[in-house]
Amino acid sequence: MNNAHGVGHTSTLVVDDQRNNRMLGVDVWYPAQAKPEDVVTRYELLPGVSFPSATAFENAPLAEGNFPLLVWSHGRTGLRFNYSQLCEAIAAFGFVVVSSDHPGDTLTDWMTGQNVDDETNDKQRLGDVSYIADCALGLRNELMAGLANIIDENNMFIGGHSYGGLTALISTTGIHGMPAEKRFKAAIGAQAYTRILPAEIISAVPVPVLLLVGLGDITTPPATDAEPAWEILSKSALPHRRLNLPYGGHQACSDFALYMELAPGIEGVPQLVLDYLQSIAVESPTGFESTWRTTLSEQIEEMKVFLSAHL
Repeated sequence: MNNAHGVGHTSTLVVDDQRNNRMLGVDVWYPAQAKPEDVVTRYELLPGVSFPSATAFENAPLAEGNFPLLVWSHGRTGLRFNYSQLCEAIAAFGFVVVSSDHPGDTLTDWMTGQNVDDETNDKQRLGDVSYIADCALGLRNELMAGLANIIDENNMFIGGHSYGGLTALISTTGIHGMPAEKRFKAAIGAQAYTRILPAEIISAVPVPVLLLVGLGDITTPPATDAEPAWEILSKSALPHRRLNLPYGGHQACSDFALYMELAPGIEGVPQLVLDYLQSIAVESPTGFESTWRTTLSEQIEEMKVFLSAHL
């Protein structure tokens, strides 16, 4: 694996006709034959409010080759594109990365009172990650013309942030009567929310796990989330890994620190959004403004090592 790949990006909507026509917005990052004249991707936070990517080109031609797949799951109140820097970096490393919204647990759902209970959320999320993996392989709806032809179906991985980290773990075990997704070879939990998982679920995870732990995280503090889960995982014979992030808060793997930098300079950003970002800043470690890039880079490099070890 290497970092020599150009990065393409596309967004789409897919409808799962086997789950009451559940509609998912999906973002895909992939190794691409990008050229400087290609259109730079812009991520739209709100209608009319967007920012440009540093590395991705919209709908750039697919690279030639056979690439592993990483399914990425957003956190509670998150959105599928809130991890664009991380996803772009893993795509540049030679992975196809797919991330869908989880309706019932997005920012919009929570702001409008449409959020669902935890058990329903778990079931829906497990259905979502399996469905978009199917779509990436061309087994259901197609995410992008030709994408399935470049994905190595024998090298598929799952990862996520916060509640998405929980999703990554339970996807490999199944829960609430939902079956395990047996195609994922390893799982990544970034600032993972695990305190509600029974010990028997964590101990039953059948694949290697990487935990990315923010020591300054007050939303999923290490004492309540990382430590109990790691106590169980560390007794396993599987090659689990853990990375402690001295300056990492709960949003250490996401784009929120970037949003905080960019939002004041983007015309038309509603005060509600600025207030929301400020609420995240208040819960972030002191000095995160100068450390977040290094913290994000540490996680990306650790993910590359971990994923490479299990190809």
